Amino acid sequence: MGDQPAYVVRGATMACTCGTHKRRINLPESHGSYVNGKPMMNEDDNGSENVPYFGICISPKMAAGQIVYLIDEEGNNIGGPPCMPDFMGKWLLPKENAKVDNKPALTTDSFLKCSIEGEVFFLSDGQHDSD
Repeated sequence: MGDQPAYVVRGATMACTCGTHKRRINLPESHGSYVNGKPMMNEDDNGSENVPYFGICISPKMAAGQIVYLIDEEGNNIGGPPCMPDFMGKWLLPKENAKVDNKPALTTDSFLKCSIEGEVFFLSDGQHDSD
């Protein structure tokens, strides 16, 4: 991403180490803090309304069961168990000295841990992404 972590805003691109698809972080209602005209995120923005599923889960810890079929970024039809995120708390490594709605701000260094071994991380800060 660069030498310095950047503040994450609504629309930033994320990926999971155990997921097959990239996603964008969402913020249904702004916290009132903005960068480049886009709403900033904080360490509590880790619910299903913020962080969607990441396609198919490829973690060896994912229990067998339902199989879904999706088209990957290369246009291939792939199948496997659906990603069902189970996050283990707040975003880790937020910027403690920068507050968004009185909570530490997310940066491109922040990440989430899933109980099924996945780690969600940022591919972009979203500040210059088109909506």
